[in-house]
Amino acid sequence: MIKLDLPPKPAELTDERIQELTAQYRVDGSDVWNKQFIRDAVLKIAFGKCCYSESMLDEEGKYMEIDHFYPKKWYPGRVVEWGNLLPANKKCNTTKSDHNPAIEPIINPCIDNPKDHLYIKAYRFYPKTEIGKKTIEVVALNDRQHFVKSRAKIGHEILETLNNIYDELIEDRDAILSSIRKQKQFQRKIKALLQSATRENVYSATISTTILMDEYFPLIEFFLRENQLWDQELADLKNELLFCALMK
Repeated sequence: MIKLDLPPKPAELTDERIQELTAQYRVDGSDVWNKQFIRDAVLKIAFGKCCYSESMLDEEGKYMEIDHFYPKKWYPGRVVEWGNLLPANKKCNTTKSDHNPAIEPIINPCIDNPKDHLYIKAYRFYPKTEIGKKTIEVVALNDRQHFVKSRAKIGHEILETLNNIYDELIEDRDAILSSIRKQKQFQRKIKALLQSATRENVYSATISTTILMDEYFPLIEFFLRENQLWDQELADLKNELLFCALMK
């Protein structure tokens, strides 16, 4: 889970349209939030991912469910309120169900910073606060079958890549330092690794945390800085990882 910036509501969702759709829901209970223009806009809120688990949703929204952060059962007047509609996968949305966050608060990633409430260790989420604890429970963040196994698979691949890059550094340090071409190749490998952890990517909180907490990354960073190979792009990428990571 990462902090999200809620984009402007879609132009079609005017105040008049909100009133119309809300009134329709109150009359017949129809899923008025499933208009294509609403679904398209909601999907973009979390870069095509579930706003809770960060699992990737179908590009066309086929597998996306719209979560009402304040459930329609308790808040029928908010069924199409912009900011109350969040992209979720079926597991998170089903588990959350009609949970009322006004009574038992959970993280709203468009408002709260998950860093304040959660940290990641060994591909599982752990709470820093009661809100974090309740969030893990309510949206099933540590469901092994749906999420933990997937996060672990990606994390192991990241660690293997980091290990290979470090091995290359140890074995070819002199060759890298003596060749501009090899320096650029080495930089590109690091950049590609860090780019896999940016907020647009699946499980970015997990990947960024895995990279930053690994013993080899600071050694690689030190080598690059020491030899004036740590450029602005690398600095920006590390800042992006710091934004996404959930560390204790």
